[in-house]
Amino acid sequence: MNACCLVRSGIIHTRHQPATHVLERRGLSVWLDLDHLSEADGQASLFSVGKWNLLSFDERDYGPNFAAGRKYVEPLAQYARRLAQLHLRDCSLGRVCLLTFPRIMGAAFNPISVYLCYDGDDRPVFAIYEVRNTFGDMHSYVGAVEEGGSSVHEVEKMLHVSPFFPVKGEYRLKLRAAAETINLLIDYSIEKRPALTASLRGEKSPLTSCSILAGLIWARLFPMRPLVSIHTEALKLWRKKVPFFARPAPPAASWSVATIRKRDKE
Repeated sequence: MNACCLVRSGIIHTRHQPATHVLERRGLSVWLDLDHLSEADGQASLFSVGKWNLLSFDERDYGPNFAAGRKYVEPLAQYARRLAQLHLRDCSLGRVCLLTFPRIMGAAFNPISVYLCYDGDDRPVFAIYEVRNTFGDMHSYVGAVEEGGSSVHEVEKMLHVSPFFPVKGEYRLKLRAAAETINLLIDYSIEKRPALTASLRGEKSPLTSCSILAGLIWARLFPMRPLVSIHTEALKLWRKKVPFFARPAPPAASWSVATIRKRDKE
């Protein structure tokens, strides 16, 4: 496996209440082996780790480093294993991979990044869903993955994400990473009624300078486009008179434990 793969994806957000609203766009993500960042840094001249480039990745943007300043940067592979070992018993951990949007010309906004921890036999055993909002807050939802790697995680919503939804309800989260594809699904419900469905369905490809340029053109990406897109859609929702919810204080805890959906246990 390459230390870093490029992921071209189709992203769809469907809001079900209180007004129907659909957003479809193309996305460009990276799938990184966090133990081999130095190798990823040398894969393509237009991609760098920890340095400015057309496309880049910086560990300071994630996990415990996000709001900690630059005094100490904890390696994300170490962070993910530390969190996994708090919840897994007698499990030897292998590689740790991360699905995320890279920086484009030094700028990035990641609504969600997902870590997947594998055991010594290269089976997924633990997932971390790292969610961010436009106010600079971050919260993670973490949970064990059962054998087969297709567990659906259920967890109470804790972080204020969209000002057009309250901080209540429940998420169902699922990441499936195959050899050539990656699928991420987020189902959000309020009082057992569907509120939002978001999906990312992507295909992996080798990370090269040519694939980076082709991917940026294909996805029509520019620096901070996800943030621009979010505010554009917010304006459309405001014009539809969707109720607005003020931002509450962020949760004190940095992560919440998700459980495996009962149907998956049967």
